[in-house]
Parts: sequence; structure tokens; C-alpha cells
Amino acid sequence: MLRRYAPVLVLTIGLMFPCAGCKDMGVNPPPAVVHVDTLSTVSFQNNVLPIFNKFGCYDCHGGTNGLVVHTVADLLRGGVHGPAITPGNADSSLIMKKMSPTPPFGDRMPQGGPYLSDSITAVIATWIKQGGKDN
Repeated sequence: MLRRYAPVLVLTIGLMFPCAGCKDMGVNPPPAVVHVDTLSTVSFQNNVLPIFNKFGCYDCHGGTNGLVVHTVADLLRGGVHGPAITPGNADSSLIMKKMSPTPPFGDRMPQGGPYLSDSITAVIATWIKQGGKDN
């Protein structure tokens, strides 16, 4: 039973502590806890967007290099380097590559760190693998 809820616990603790990253952190406070059941559908509104808010992505990418992360449509449109997500394929999604230790260009995101844990990036990857739906 603990094994089933361990990802939720890790994600909850990870999202409770603020991180540096982009200097323009904005004023939109994210929810204190993101609930993710490893067996359910990952929601953009309930799971992914709060991560973007918590780690400064929402305000930092309010147009940097043309990228806006406020909506799924924004992520699909992408910026100067192309679409940020490839629905159904997290491995080829630019946003996942930019969060990796060796991004294909520029700095790793979130810029200046601290970087997202594997359990947090797994939430975003799962959402993309599930089709990157506007849910």
C-alpha cells in the first residue's frame, strides 16, 4: 500500500518547498499539494499547471523565446524552437529535453535550478504520454 502512495508523498513534499529558478516568479500562488494517483489520468489543470506555477515556469515563460506555458494550446504552439510538447511522446517533447541534465540547447530548466526531481518530471511525462490533453 505504501508503494502505491509513495509517488504522491514524494510529489507533495517536493511541491511544498519553494524553489529559485527564474527571477520573475510572479504572484500566482500554486496549490500547496498536487494529488497524483499513479493509476489515474494526469490532468493539465490539476497536476501539470501547478508544477509550472510552483517552479516559476508559468511566469518565466510568459513569452521568453516565444514560449508560453499557460495553456495546452500554448505548449502545442511552442516558441522559436518549435512545439513544447509532442502529445503521446514525452521522449521527443522539447519541454522534457529542456528539463534533462543535458538539454539540446541553452540552459537546463528551470533556469538556475534547483531542478525538478524525477518524480515531478514523471508527472509531466505521464501527462504527455497520455496525450497531453487539455484536462
